Amino acid sequence: MKDLVLHEALTLLGVCPMPMLLQDHKGHIRACNKAFACLSGASVEALTEARQPDDVILPLLGDSTVVRWIMPDGSERWLAVESFEVGDSPGNHVRFYIDITEQLRLRNERDALASELLKTALHNRQFTSMLSRHGLLVSLDPLVARSRRYNSPLTVVALGIRCEPQSAHAMALRHMATLLRDQTRWADLAGCNDAHDFILILQETTQDSALLLVDKLDLHIERMNAGAAFTLNAHYGVTECQKNDDAASLLERAEAALQESHHNDSGRSIAI
Repeated sequence: MKDLVLHEALTLLGVCPMPMLLQDHKGHIRACNKAFACLSGASVEALTEARQPDDVILPLLGDSTVVRWIMPDGSERWLAVESFEVGDSPGNHVRFYIDITEQLRLRNERDALASELLKTALHNRQFTSMLSRHGLLVSLDPLVARSRRYNSPLTVVALGIRCEPQSAHAMALRHMATLLRDQTRWADLAGCNDAHDFILILQETTQDSALLLVDKLDLHIERMNAGAAFTLNAHYGVTECQKNDDAASLLERAEAALQESHHNDSGRSIAI
């Protein structure tokens, strides 16, 4: 490529839409283009003739690689900052400012949509055969209505585990999920909330019958611990559907009973 003469290079840099500047080893602005002047709200002459940079633009000159910047017209911009040493001038460096406002907006929209999809997913991400908390609420709603209409028993069991060593917790969760699938009936529903507590929805089951299932699960856990590389302890919160319940209140009461069981280290807690 043919070498550029000085005025051609200066013209090229001056009309470049990307803001850029050259700083010396003391932090003084030796040169900048019109795009940087527009960014800062000052003229090129004012920026380069100042003995010290104005405090207003100091965020643009710091060490941050991403800067939130308010333009002179009041609009917000997010800028990625790239800085490069000038090879033949020790301490001097050139800085480039890349507008990433649109990229960040799109990323935030994507993350918000992903979060919303996660909230409305019917199945748990880790245990896809189990319902998510949202899926539990959706499934529980008609069962609560049926229980209230026909006065039929409906019980919810919330189950949380503690595992030693902690490093085996993920493995213990998988074993527990398998155990629950094996020990529940086809009509029962099993799920897992965001805190990795398991939830059992037991149709046509009284609270007393649910406690018999809890005893049965404890026996299986003891056998599991005897042959496993971890020790698992389970806590339970048990509650039966009441006349004034809806899906949310029933599920929340079971989860609150589980938390009480954890807090009191009582093994199980029954919420009336």
